[in-house]
Amino acid sequence: MQATFHVKRERIAHFHIEHYNRLGGFLHFHSHVELLLARQGEAEAWINDAKETVQAGQLAVVPCFAPHHFESNGNTVACTNLFIPAFLCPEFAEAIGNKQPSSHVVRDEKAMLRIRNAVTELEREDLNSIEQIGHIQVILGTVLGQLSLTADAPRQDNALPAKLLLYINEHYKEDISTASLAQALGYTANHLSKCFRACFHVGIGHYINTVRLKNAVALMRERKSMTECALESGFSSLRTFYRCFSEEFGCTPRDYLKKEHFL
Repeated sequence: MQATFHVKRERIAHFHIEHYNRLGGFLHFHSHVELLLARQGEAEAWINDAKETVQAGQLAVVPCFAPHHFESNGNTVACTNLFIPAFLCPEFAEAIGNKQPSSHVVRDEKAMLRIRNAVTELEREDLNSIEQIGHIQVILGTVLGQLSLTADAPRQDNALPAKLLLYINEHYKEDISTASLAQALGYTANHLSKCFRACFHVGIGHYINTVRLKNAVALMRERKSMTECALESGFSSLRTFYRCFSEEFGCTPRDYLKKEHFL
């Protein structure tokens, strides 16, 4: 399924660290730079349609808005994830732009030693904000030196994609379109379409339907009628819902529920 915007993550507008002993979840993206440091075991990382194994002592790098998903590779895994808002690392975000790394995993031992030491410092309780930024810069500077990037042009107007995604998440149950988004956000429809496709490689209309389908699936699991699932998720008709569902999942909603063992 098409990756969707991680709204809860996006609304945490500060640097934070989380520790995981198990990985999994849905394919998603957000405006934060996310770093996964594998401390024990292995993890499988899907980032921008590429799958890589992250072994203990290595780091996976997720640029701003990159679709990604992590899974534990085995029963024993210990990971530390760093979430860095884009406003704390504008130089890094600009340097990455729309460029594609040949690999999203840092494996060099010397580089990883610097990164691990900086992560240890970031976990200190007595750290002040200036020290925090300094250690973040050490990590991102080290990461940047390890990534082999393509020469694609950097994306402009980095604040707009988040505005678009938040607006869609709040209004997808309504009758919204590229034209109504443009009017609400104060841009031309053509500019929004180009920005969205350049950033997420999908059209606005398709993404809106993806968000609606995700909500519809959640309602289906609550055993609501198909009509309720469709209309409460923003689809204009049951026919449109069935068509979009079949295009996305390759089956009918009822067949999907059977596969998921909800029927």
